[in-house]
Amino acid sequence: MIEGHRLHESHINGRGVDPLDVFSISEVRGPEGLVTLVLRGELDMAASTAVRPHVDAAAGLRGLVIDLGGATFIDSSMLKELLRAGAELSRYETRLVLAAIPPPVQRLFQLTRTDEMFTVAEDREAALRLLSS
Repeated sequence: MIEGHRLHESHINGRGVDPLDVFSISEVRGPEGLVTLVLRGELDMAASTAVRPHVDAAAGLRGLVIDLGGATFIDSSMLKELLRAGAELSRYETRLVLAAIPPPVQRLFQLTRTDEMFTVAEDREAALRLLSS
């Protein structure tokens, strides 16, 4: 699992001062040729930089699922990375499916008119079924 955070923001809790808006990226291997990236937290420029090597490593596989169910925020750099992922993976005939998109993220896709540029699934399991067919 990869974790990161904003360097200049923090909050105080019972254990002391912790970074605010931590993001995490975990990779889950699925059926042969399928990989899932589970993204959680605030997905900003730091997170998009960390996502890129995972996307690039999936090129040539059957499919990549990006599970956004735990995303609390996505900025323009992550949106750009998702668009780049779709274009790059299609060159290798690797299918990309976004899963479990939270309403605020769906709203971003609608406002930027990029919602039709992605294949989406209700949850990770549905995305894997879609890629397995």
